[in-house]
Amino acid sequence: MRIAAHNGARILGGAERATTLLMSALQSRGHDVVMLCNDKRVVDYAHNAGVPARTSVLGGDVSFLSARPFGSALREFGADALIVGTWKKLFMASWAAKANGVATVIARVGLESDTPRSTKYRIALTRWTDGVVVNSARMIEPFATLDGFGPNRVRLVHNGVVAPPRLAADGTLRRSLGISQDAHVVGTVARLATQKRLDKLLRVVARLPDDTHCIIAGNGQERSNLSQLVAALGIASRVHFLGHREDKGDVLQAIDLFVVTSDKEGLSNAMLEAMAFGLPVVSTPVSGAADSLIATATRPEAGIISGFSEDELVRDIQALLKDSTRLKALARAARLRAELDFSVEGMLDGWESALAGMRVAT
Repeated sequence: MRIAAHNGARILGGAERATTLLMSALQSRGHDVVMLCNDKRVVDYAHNAGVPARTSVLGGDVSFLSARPFGSALREFGADALIVGTWKKLFMASWAAKANGVATVIARVGLESDTPRSTKYRIALTRWTDGVVVNSARMIEPFATLDGFGPNRVRLVHNGVVAPPRLAADGTLRRSLGISQDAHVVGTVARLATQKRLDKLLRVVARLPDDTHCIIAGNGQERSNLSQLVAALGIASRVHFLGHREDKGDVLQAIDLFVVTSDKEGLSNAMLEAMAFGLPVVSTPVSGAADSLIATATRPEAGIISGFSEDELVRDIQALLKDSTRLKALARAARLRAELDFSVEGMLDGWESALAGMRVAT
């Protein structure tokens, strides 16, 4: 199958990395793939991963001038299927794809707030989109109940991840940051964006014991605001902004507990990588948390779903850091859950089934 994917983001974040991983994995199974992107950084990242990619900018919902070259690129590639990876580009991308003979168009929805609330998305979904793939169970309902769409055109496919490799010896990063090996360290890997609510994480850290440090890896527009908040809270000696890091395995090795404080999320790829590495998680009740952390009849508990409030997060983080036995048990369970439920092979099986089975008769 010849599979194209469009990414319309102007950033290189978790969703862009996840799309690249998906396309690389589909390529490894013998499919011809190409990524069409709005941003050259995503193109370069895809190239470095061995995925064919090019810039093909899609504009706003009435930007038919940009849709024409995008459609031409799909026709030139001979795409059998298009995966639309950016919700805001679904209207233009799906219209252009169908106008240029693409048989199957699938929306890849990775954020729980991306739902068919407006007329434009309902039109795009019911007229030009053959199916939707979501990455957490809580995201199914808005699409399954959409008039003219229905549950048979919605699939749940969990993201697949691999544990980030290690580049340095144990304790190297902690020593470089001046953190003792017996200190407690909470942390996260995330874009410094408002939806991640890292301001909340910092206020939580300020209420934890003075020997608790916080590591934050990632870049973003909120860096200045967060640095100012750290100074105002008086915790500059305990908070370590690392910026973008390629050595994510070494970052995770320095952390005892991975924390997700987002107000909205799909299924966090950074969280899944932390689980694959063997880190327990405390997360706000965003949509992907239930799929990955709650115990089931066949799966162990891999972390704690806390609340959205600082009080709840402080309570749960502090209790877990004090209980080394439970912390280690959750770490083992997190690695197991990642292997069982979030493997790249499992993700590929789900996506190949969706691509082969989701097509609306025209």
